[in-house]
Amino acid sequence: MKKISVIAIIVCILLTGCGSTKTAADRKTAEYLASEYGISLAEVPPKVILDCDMTYLGDDAMCMCLLVQADTLGLIDLLGITITGGNNFVAYGANAALNQLERIGREDIPVFMGTDIPVNGIRDLEKQAEIVGRIDRWGAMYHFDEYVEPAKYHDLGSLYERKWGYSHTDPQEQISVDFVIEQVNTYKGEVTIISVGAATNIALACQKDPSFAANTAGIIYMGTIIDGYGTFTPYADFNCFYDAESFDICFNSAFPSQTVIPHDAAKTAVLNKAVYDLMDAKDDTLISKLWIENEYSLYRRDINYKRSCSDAIAAVVFLNPDIIHEDRMLSLEINTDVNSPEYGHVTSWENGNVKVVIAVDTGLYWDFATDLICHMESKFENNYWYYVEANGLTQN
Repeated sequence: MKKISVIAIIVCILLTGCGSTKTAADRKTAEYLASEYGISLAEVPPKVILDCDMTYLGDDAMCMCLLVQADTLGLIDLLGITITGGNNFVAYGANAALNQLERIGREDIPVFMGTDIPVNGIRDLEKQAEIVGRIDRWGAMYHFDEYVEPAKYHDLGSLYERKWGYSHTDPQEQISVDFVIEQVNTYKGEVTIISVGAATNIALACQKDPSFAANTAGIIYMGTIIDGYGTFTPYADFNCFYDAESFDICFNSAFPSQTVIPHDAAKTAVLNKAVYDLMDAKDDTLISKLWIENEYSLYRRDINYKRSCSDAIAAVVFLNPDIIHEDRMLSLEINTDVNSPEYGHVTSWENGNVKVVIAVDTGLYWDFATDLICHMESKFENNYWYYVEANGLTQN
């Protein structure tokens, strides 16, 4: 009996120390966010899967950190993170996700590896560049001659980064497509997909299981250009150019709801000194320490330094839709003709079934995001715009 009691105590201690266990402080923070921002505290938190092309301390990582903290507070149930090709190969992205989860004490969140290969295969980019006129030469698509297959996530060769090393944890054996299908079929109508890279994994799930899209709670994408100049080619953003066919499949699938956050809306949501000042002034968490210790010095040295943080908007739109300043219901069609200079370009027209975010409230976005990341339990006296004005910064 004594042995059983000791074991039971040890198990209880281990469970209490687990990152997903909700503490009294977590509950207090969740209640503060609910009262301050109108966040719903559901008895059964909404289920979420993040599909991304992860790197280190970029916008994908910020998106993940926001969702992880929301999971810690019991605001959502983050079922897992699936990795797609894009910013880098899946092998690199999986190791990056695992490394960063370990550093914020949430290695319990499973990571699944998807594919680097677009739905219609690898394109001849040199030939396509002659048609398009300009392609920014970065990301996985321009390095397939140095391809590292997903299974080599701990054998990255020239992609290895000594600062981060290899993760102590491993990705799951189940592939991304099978994981998302399994979860959606297990929790029909409950799982929201947040897709902030190319939509390849999600499109493949739609193709493999025709009921997949209809069985989700909906999908939120980060990507597209609606009313502006392309960010990767003259007509397209990076995600859509990487795999336009995947977006075409998803746009035409039976998701109960589809929300698109184009780069038009995301351009004001940048990481700048005001954001880091705000984080630094609030409470310390493993997440805020990770960002401040690794990145803050860049912004201190140059107050005009800024980085895009577009992917993170998808997480905040899901958690706190009040950050949406303007949206429109549109129909979307993406150009999938590789012989067209407009490959990856999205055409829109009114009265459709896709909610397109046109503008976000930048101040509210960062006030909420930093309150969440920093585990705030009470109202903070300063806000994003205070630090913008104090530093003589501009919104963009």
